[in-house]
Amino acid sequence: MPSSLPAAREQLELVYSLMYIEGRPGYEQVAFADLMFTALSDLLDYLPEEGVTELLFRLSEGVDAIKVAELYNVLIWSTDARGMIDAEEIQEWFYTKQRRRIEIAAQVDLFPSNSMDESERVIAGLRKQFPDLEHVLKPLAKEVKAQLKEERAWSDYRKETFEMPKEMTPGIMKIIKDIKLR
Repeated sequence: MPSSLPAAREQLELVYSLMYIEGRPGYEQVAFADLMFTALSDLLDYLPEEGVTELLFRLSEGVDAIKVAELYNVLIWSTDARGMIDAEEIQEWFYTKQRRRIEIAAQVDLFPSNSMDESERVIAGLRKQFPDLEHVLKPLAKEVKAQLKEERAWSDYRKETFEMPKEMTPGIMKIIKDIKLR
């Protein structure tokens, strides 16, 4: 089926109408009606092969950021939509200084960077610049902090477990030379 912007817009509205926000503020989550995945599959038929990430962002104007983020999550991690959504493009939204893009990106299952130190720095800056987005940035900051803690624990474990002895005995040096010669 060829891509059609009006048909895609109409189908996207249907998809969003089948998504429900549940929970109290700060603890919201999105629930899906039974027909949502069928409607989403139909939406994929109307979308072009390239530029889908930006197109969906533009077509989602006025839709709750949590619903848009959940749509991206489903599409990023869905095998049917693999490759349609550019996760790196969404990561770049953390650097745009555009409130709506940041609000959506902070709720997608991605970090601002592959480096947790960089992610921590970016989120700290955004929390200062956009205090009204604390409800989405604080949980993301907690995830990054936990990831950093895990990375450091793993690094310490590797150091302690695989560290070479302080003194190299002739026997150890011979084993190392033999390994290098292979």
